Amino acid sequence: MLAVPTPRESDFGGLLRGFRQDAGKTQRELADLAGLSTGAIRDLEQGRSRGPKPDSIEAITTALALNSEDSEKLRTAVKAGRAVTTSTTTDVDGPLRIRVLGPLDVRHGEVSVPIGAGPQRILLARLALAAGTTVSQAELIDLLWPNDVPHNVANLLQTRVARLRRLLETGGAAPEVIVGSPSGYRLAAAAESLDLLAFRALTTDAVRDDPEVALSKLAEAVELWRGLIDVEVIDSSPLYVAISNEYAATVRDLAGLARDLGEPERALSALRNLAGQRELDEPLHVELIRTLAAADRQAEALATYDRIRSALAGQLGVDPGEGLRAAHLEVLRPGAPELPGLAVVQQTPSAPPDFVGRADELTTIGTALGRPGATCSRVVLINGIAGVGKTALALAAAHQLRAQYPDGQLYADLRGADAITPEPIQILGRFLRALGVPGRRIGTDAAEASALLRSELADRRMLILLDNAQDAAQIRPLLPGAGGSDVLVTCRRRLPDLATTYVVDLEPLPHDDAVLLITATAGTRRLDGDRSGVSALAEACARLPLALRIAGARLATRRQWTVADLANRLEDGNRKLTELSLGESSVLSSFDLSYADLSADAQRAFRLCSLHPGDDFSAESAGVLLGIPVAAADRVLEVLLEANMLLQHTKDRFRFHDLLGLYSRRLLAEDAEGAAARTRLNAWYVEAVTAAINLVHPQLVRLEAHPAPETFFRSKADALAWLDAEAPALLAVVKDPGHSDSRSLSWRIVDQLRGYFLLRRDVDGWLLSAQAGLAAAEAAGDDAARVAMLINHSQAVGALGRDEEGLVQALTAYSLAVEIGWPAAAAYLAYLIGWFHQLRGKLADADLWNDRALDLTENDHGHLRAIVLNSLGMTRLYQGELQKAADLFGAALQTSDSGPEWATLTIRGNLASAVRQLGEADRAAALLNEVLDAYHRRSYLRGELSTLDEMAKLYAQRGDGPAALQAALRAYELSIAVRDPKAQAQTASTVAHVHLALGDVPAAVQWVETCLPLARTTYPYLEAEALITLSAARQLTGDQAAATEAAEQAAAIAAACGFRLVEDPSAR
Repeated sequence: MLAVPTPRESDFGGLLRGFRQDAGKTQRELADLAGLSTGAIRDLEQGRSRGPKPDSIEAITTALALNSEDSEKLRTAVKAGRAVTTSTTTDVDGPLRIRVLGPLDVRHGEVSVPIGAGPQRILLARLALAAGTTVSQAELIDLLWPNDVPHNVANLLQTRVARLRRLLETGGAAPEVIVGSPSGYRLAAAAESLDLLAFRALTTDAVRDDPEVALSKLAEAVELWRGLIDVEVIDSSPLYVAISNEYAATVRDLAGLARDLGEPERALSALRNLAGQRELDEPLHVELIRTLAAADRQAEALATYDRIRSALAGQLGVDPGEGLRAAHLEVLRPGAPELPGLAVVQQTPSAPPDFVGRADELTTIGTALGRPGATCSRVVLINGIAGVGKTALALAAAHQLRAQYPDGQLYADLRGADAITPEPIQILGRFLRALGVPGRRIGTDAAEASALLRSELADRRMLILLDNAQDAAQIRPLLPGAGGSDVLVTCRRRLPDLATTYVVDLEPLPHDDAVLLITATAGTRRLDGDRSGVSALAEACARLPLALRIAGARLATRRQWTVADLANRLEDGNRKLTELSLGESSVLSSFDLSYADLSADAQRAFRLCSLHPGDDFSAESAGVLLGIPVAAADRVLEVLLEANMLLQHTKDRFRFHDLLGLYSRRLLAEDAEGAAARTRLNAWYVEAVTAAINLVHPQLVRLEAHPAPETFFRSKADALAWLDAEAPALLAVVKDPGHSDSRSLSWRIVDQLRGYFLLRRDVDGWLLSAQAGLAAAEAAGDDAARVAMLINHSQAVGALGRDEEGLVQALTAYSLAVEIGWPAAAAYLAYLIGWFHQLRGKLADADLWNDRALDLTENDHGHLRAIVLNSLGMTRLYQGELQKAADLFGAALQTSDSGPEWATLTIRGNLASAVRQLGEADRAAALLNEVLDAYHRRSYLRGELSTLDEMAKLYAQRGDGPAALQAALRAYELSIAVRDPKAQAQTASTVAHVHLALGDVPAAVQWVETCLPLARTTYPYLEAEALITLSAARQLTGDQAAATEAAEQAAAIAAACGFRLVEDPSAR
C-alpha cells in the first residue's frame, strides 16, 4: 500500500527541500539564516507542519535568495496546504506506470503522481526515454545544468535522483525503480510500467505474428502515442527524434499491412495526424497517398501529393523522389506497373583475408542491425584506437549482413585521419550517382543533396558503411532518414554527439585470436610450431591487429629471422614502434595521424600524462602534471578518451594502451616541460600522502605531519581510498624519484606509507618501499631519515616473519634516535624492540624494553603509551597472569582514545582473550563481535583473522565445535592471504586445538604438524601450545611415550620462557 502525497501537501515540503539543496544549504544553515529552528525547517520539509507564517516565508525566501517566480511557488504551496481539511494522502494498490509517448504522465493505479516542473521532469523523461539502459552522469548534468555547473554537482544530482526515486517507488517492498551505477542511472522498467517499452514489445511481436494479429498489435502500439512530449530540452534531443522516427516507421508498417488486409481505414487517422507534423517526410506521404487511394479517396490522395510536392520544391528546392512519383502514378493509373528498379549497388570492399576472431562483436552488430521488418534507420558506431581493427571488423560485418540489405551497400572512406578530408558534397554525389540520380539533379549544395539522398533511400533497404570518420558533423549529411537503410561507422573517436543505436568499443584481440592472426599472416609452416614464441610475440605487439599483421608480414619476408629474433627486437621499448612498420603500414605513422588530429592542449596532456609513474592515474594527478585545475584536466582527458588516445581504467582512473604509452613517452623525450611537470607531481605526492596519513594514522611517529588533511580529503574514508588507488604510483615514485637530487623524496614518501602498510599489510610493497627509502637515506647520510627508514624496514621484515633481522635494525635505530635527540622515535623503538623480544619468548627482555618505553612516554597519554601498555598486557597473558593482563588492557584503552582506531580494536581483541580465560564468556563474545564487525567494515584482514582465531577458542570453550572449526579455518585462510607466518602458525594451532575438541585426532595431529615448522625457533609460545595439543592427541590414541615426549618439550619451552600453559586444551 502506497500513500501518494497530493500536491496540496507535498509541494511545499518538496519545493522547500529542493530550493534548499539547490542553494547548497543544510537544514541548520537555512534555519540560522532565516532565524528559525532546525526542527521547524525539518518539520516543514517532511510535511509535519501545515506551513510557516507569512513572515517566516519571507525569511526563508530571503535566506535562499529565491527569485520572484520561485518565491511565489512557495507561497502558493502554503496556501494550498492550509486549504486542506481532510487527509492529504491517498492509499494506492495499483502498479506504477510511466508514459512518455505524449505529455509526461506518472500514475500509481489510477492516482496521478505529481512530478513537479523543470529539472525533475527532465530527469524522469530522459531516464524513461533510455528505456532501461543507463544514462551517464555527464549527460544528466548537461541536461539539468546546461549553463553554470555547481561545484557540488555530483551531490546535487544524487539528491535529485533520490527525490525522484522516492516519488516513484511503492511502499518499502517494491524493487528499486531507479538503479545507480558508477557510470550513471537507469530506470528499471518493464513493458507493463513504461509505455515506450510496451510500444516496442508490440511492434516486435507484430513481426512474428500472423497478419491479422500483427495488424491489431500495430494498431495498439500506435494508439499508445498520445502526441509530443511536453518536457523542455528533451523534446528536441536526438534520442527523442529517433524515437519519433521509430513511431513514424510503425505507422507506415500499419498502413502497409492494413492495405494488404483490405482495411485501409484503420491506418488513416494516424497517417493524417503524423503527416500534418512531418510535412517533408516522403516515405510517410507515400503510405498516406497509397492508403487514401486504397480507401477510394483518390481526390484526397492527389491533393496530398500536390501538397508535399509544393513543400519539397519550396523548402528544399527538390522534386519528389522515386517513391512519391510511383505512388502518384498508381493513383492516376490504378493497376499500372511499378517503376523499374535499379541494379543492386555493392560498393563495400572485401574483408581482409586473414580476418580472425571478433565473433562477439559480429554478433553484437548483427543484433543491433538485425530487427526483421524494421523501417527505422539505425546507426552502429565502431570506435577504438588506431590499428585496433575497426575497418576489418566493419567490412566483415557488412559482408555477413549482405542478405539483410537486398538493395545493396554504399561505402565511403571519409579519411578522418588525413589533413584534408573529402567534402560532404563529394560523398553525397558519389552515393547519389550510384543510385542512378542524374548529375544535374545533384547540384552543389550539400544540404539539398543530403535531402535528396534521404529521399532516394526512403524505399530502399541498404547498408551504408562510413569508414574512418573524423567527427559527427562529417557523418550527419550522409545519414538516411526514415526507411529501412542502416549505417555502420568506424571512427577513432567516440562521437558522443552522434545519435547511435549501438556503440562497439573495440579492444585489442584476445590472446588466442592474436596468435591466430600472426599465424595467418606469417604462415603456419614459417612459425615452425613455436607456439610459446608466437604467444610472446603477440603480447609484445600488445595484441593490436595492425602491429600483429606487421609482425607476421615481417616474419614472412625475413626468412632468416626466427620468432624469437623478432620478439627480442621488440623488447626494447625505444625500438618497438620503429620495428612495427612494413612498407606503408606502420603503427607509428598510424599513431602520428591520431596525434596530429588533437588540439594543442590535448597533445600536451597526451605527452605529459605519460610521466605518471604508475599504471594508471587520476584527473587530480593529471591536473598537477599539466599545472591546471582538476576540472580543466578532466575536460582535456575527456578529449583524449573521445579520441581513443586514452583508456578509462576504472570509474575515476585512466591509463594508456601499451603501445600508445610508448608513443607518448617517445614524444615526451623532445618536450622541455617534462622535468618541471615531474617535479610538480612529486611535490604533490609528498603533500597528499602526508595529508592522507594525518587522517588514517595521525599518531604515527614520522619525520613530518604537514599539510592539514582538509587541504586534500574530506574524511578518513576518502584518504584511505586515495591511498589504495595511488599506492602503486607512490611506490613507483619511491623507486625512481626522477633525478639524483630527489633522494629525500623517496624517504619522505616511504616514511608516510608506513602508516598505510601497518593497516593494509601489503608486505611486498612495504618491503620494496622500505628498501628504497633506507638506501636513499644512507646514501644521503641523513641520520633522522635513517632512523625513520630503519623503523620502516624493521617492521616490514617483521611482517614477513624475519624477526631476528627486524630486531637488529630496531636496536640500531634506537641507538641512533637517542644520539640525535628524537625522543618520540626512541620511545616507539623501545616498544618495537620489546615486541620482537616478546615474539621470541624472551619475556624478561620484553618487559625491560616496554618499561623503558613507558618511561620515555611518561608525558604522553595517547597512542604510543597505549600500545606499550597493550604489549605489557600480552606478556602477562603469556605468563598466565590473566587479571593483570586484563587490567593492563583496560588501562591501554583508557589512554588510546586519541589513537588510530585499528590500535584500539587490537587492544579490545586482546582484552576479550583475557576475560575469556577468566571465565567471562559473555563479555568476551560481546567484545569480539563488536571488533569483528569494525574490522570487516574497514576491510582490515589482519584484524579479522586474529579476531576469528580468538572467537574459535571461545566457541570451543563453550562446546560449539562446528562454529569453532568454521571460524578457525576462515582465520587460517586469511593468514595465508596476508602472508603472515606468525598468524599462520597461530591459526594452525587453533585449528588443531578445535579438531581435538571435536574428537578428530588425526586432523588435530595433521594441523599440529602444519604449525610446528612455522613456530619452531621463532615463536616459542605457539610451539609449546601446539606441543600440548599434540600430547593430548597422542594420549587419546594410547601412545603414551609420544604424549610424554611432547609434554616434556612443551614444559621445557615454558620453563625457559616463563610461559604458564594450561595443559587442558579446552581451557585455552
